[in-house]
Formats: sequence, C-alpha cells, structure tokens
Amino acid sequence: MPEYKKKFFETEKIFSKQWFKNYGLVLIGSLLVSVGYVFFIIPHNIVPGGIFGVSIIINQLSGLPIGLVSLCINIPVLLLGIKILGGKFGIKTILSMILCSIMIDSLSFIFPDITLTKDILVSSVFGGTIIGSGIALVIMAGATTGGTDIIARIISIKLRASVGKMLLIVDGAIVLMGILIFMNLDLAPYSIIAIFAISKSIDFVQYGIDVNKAAFIISSEHETIRNYILEKDRGGTYFKGTGLFFKEKEQNIIFTVLNKKSMSDLELFIKKADPEAFVAMMNANDVFGRGFKPFGE
Repeated sequence: MPEYKKKFFETEKIFSKQWFKNYGLVLIGSLLVSVGYVFFIIPHNIVPGGIFGVSIIINQLSGLPIGLVSLCINIPVLLLGIKILGGKFGIKTILSMILCSIMIDSLSFIFPDITLTKDILVSSVFGGTIIGSGIALVIMAGATTGGTDIIARIISIKLRASVGKMLLIVDGAIVLMGILIFMNLDLAPYSIIAIFAISKSIDFVQYGIDVNKAAFIISSEHETIRNYILEKDRGGTYFKGTGLFFKEKEQNIIFTVLNKKSMSDLELFIKKADPEAFVAMMNANDVFGRGFKPFGE
C-alpha cells in the first residue's frame, strides 16, 4: 500500500481507549461548531471566513442548506488536498466534515429562524468562541474540520508564500464577498471579531492559559544563571556557540523551557545579574518529557 494511503487509513487501534477518546472529541467538537454557527453566526449573516462562510453566502443567494453546500465544497477541496499535500487528513477529518454538515442542517431544521440574542457583537463573540472551541477539540483528535486551511496550504506551495498569509488572504476575500453580497459594511467588524474569537479559542482550548516559554540565553554570567535555574528545580541545556563578529570567542548558550511565571522571574533575575545579556524568548505550546506533559497526551 502506498505510504500516503497508510497515513490516511491507519489510525489508532479500533475500540482502544485512544480511539474512543479521539472520535469522542470529533463528535463533541463537531457539535460545538454546529451550535456556534446555527445559534449565533448564521442568524445575523456574519461571515467569519472559511468554507462555512462561503456556504452562508450561497445559502442567502440560493436557499440551499448551509451544511449540504459546505460538504459539496469540502469534498473536492479535501480530495485536491490529498492529491497535492498527501494523505495526512485522515478518516476523522472526513467524519468531522460530514458531522458538521449534518448537524448544522439538522439544527437549522429543528430550530428555524432562531435568534438567541439580537446583539450582533454578543453573537460574534459567543459564536466565535464556541466554534473555536469545537475546532480545537477536532484538532486535538488529529483531524480538521476541512475548509480554507487546505486551500491556503495549496496556494502557499504554488506561490511559495506562508500559509498564515494565504489563510488571511483567503478568509479576507470571503469576508469581503459577504459584505458585497449582503450590502452591509457594518458586518465587517463583527466578522473580524468572530474570526479573532475563533482563533483565540482554538489556542486556549489546545494549549491552556499557561503557555510555556522557551528561551536562548547568552551571557557572561551564564554560570550564575545556570545555578538560579537549577535552584528552582528546573533544567536546561548548554550549547557552544560563537558570535558573528567575534568568531574566535566561544560562548556557552543556555536553552531552557519554563512556564510563564517562572520565565518572568528568570527574566528579572537575568536583568539584575547581567544587564548586557542577550535573551530570545518564544512560545512553546507543546512540551513533552520530564517535568512537562508525558508523550502521547
């Protein structure tokens, strides 16, 4: 069997604990995505980018069910993604796409013309938060809900541009399309708020509020900083490096990963110990190993 087909079809051992966990996350996540759209986003014609945003526009123009339209768009997009990007989307992605489509149309049928709140701002924030939480659960199961992220990846390969920029352009074009179709410029900020809420909710559900920080530290007082890190029962790694200007001078570079609170304390300590130190910090969303998450979580 070709390698891409193995990646596509071979998942967790069927009926194992991990299997139930992942498919449960897909089910709950898809339900949350559907609830967010049906009860908050769709009633106000908010277009938060993505395939569902396109489906909302088509629904208003043709009356076709949003879920059915999204599925009809997602299937060829997914097939194209598998052909160009390889079979890394998997059965769970297809299941999530189908579940979201069925649930959106079912909820829309059961609760026609429902509007929980007339406040568009509240709807964009609540809807975006619920949708983002659902998408995060699906991602945590090793799948996606399909959509414009696949399109953005394909375009990024063709144009050799970043996926983030392409996703921003694609979703921005969809939002602009919604504004032109609905002839309502006031929807623009609410669509942007919904997109922002979706993005932040995905990060929060996936990584939590206490994101770890990784740091590279170059300092003449590296031994003092090393002792401080060890005294706090944390660890790190020494690297040997030379500067671009002073190539003959070898330096010890400390690499360490701490939570936000500990990293803030370390930053204050370095400021006192060596004001001339160079410190580069970055978010470390997934850290596995001793002192952090076990592998497989």
